[in-house]
Amino acid sequence: MLIDTHVHSAGISPCSRRNPNQLIAEYIADKTDGFVLANHCLEEFTKGIGYRAWCEKYVEEYNITKKLGDKYGIKVFFGIEVTPNYQNLIHFLIYGITPEELLQSPELYKMSQEELYRYCEENGFLLYQAHPYRNGMVPQDPRYLHGVEINCHPGYTANMKEEVSAFATENNLRLICGSDFHGDHYKPKCGNYIPDSISNEKEFAEYLKNNQPEMEIMDVINVTL
Repeated sequence: MLIDTHVHSAGISPCSRRNPNQLIAEYIADKTDGFVLANHCLEEFTKGIGYRAWCEKYVEEYNITKKLGDKYGIKVFFGIEVTPNYQNLIHFLIYGITPEELLQSPELYKMSQEELYRYCEENGFLLYQAHPYRNGMVPQDPRYLHGVEINCHPGYTANMKEEVSAFATENNLRLICGSDFHGDHYKPKCGNYIPDSISNEKEFAEYLKNNQPEMEIMDVINVTL
C-alpha cells in the first residue's frame, strides 16, 4: 500500500486548509492508500491552554480523522512534526509514537536534537528530518537522526531528491517521501510502499527501521492553484 508520511489538518495545523473529511476525500480521489497525520507541534500553539490540553486536542483531531479513514478504507497512522524552539525552520517527524504516548510526553519542542533523538530511541520511535535543504536549510546532525525526507510539496521549486538521497547514503540513514500536504496547492501523488499487513504505528516504525521502502516521488516545480 502507498502511504504518504507527512500530512496536516486544519484543526491542529492552522496553516492547513483541509479538515479531516476533506483529507480523506482527497486521498480516496487519487488512490493513495493512506497517510500519517503528522500535524505541527510548536510551543506557540500551546500558549493559553498548556501542553497537556493541546496534546488532548491533537489526539482528538487524529481520532476524528482515523474514524473517517476506517469508514472509507483509508489507512490513517499517528505521527507528529516537531518544530524545536531553537530554530523554527527545522522540523522533525516522529514515527512510532502513539496517541497515548503523546499524552504522556514531555514538551517536545523544548528538546535539542540530541535530546529528542535519545527520547525516541528510549521509546522505540523514529526521528526523521523533514524537508532538509528547503529555504536554504541544511540537514541536521546525522548522528541524531534515523532518516531524512524527500518532500514533494509543490509550493517549492524542487524536491531536492538528489541532495537528500546523497546525504542519506553518506550517513547510512533511511529515506521517506512525503507530500507535506496542507491543501494550499494541488496534492502531489507520492509516498512509500509498505506491506498491506501493517496496521498500527508500532508496526509502521518497525518496518521503516528495518527496511528502505520503495518510494513514489513526484517531481514538482512551484505550481500554485
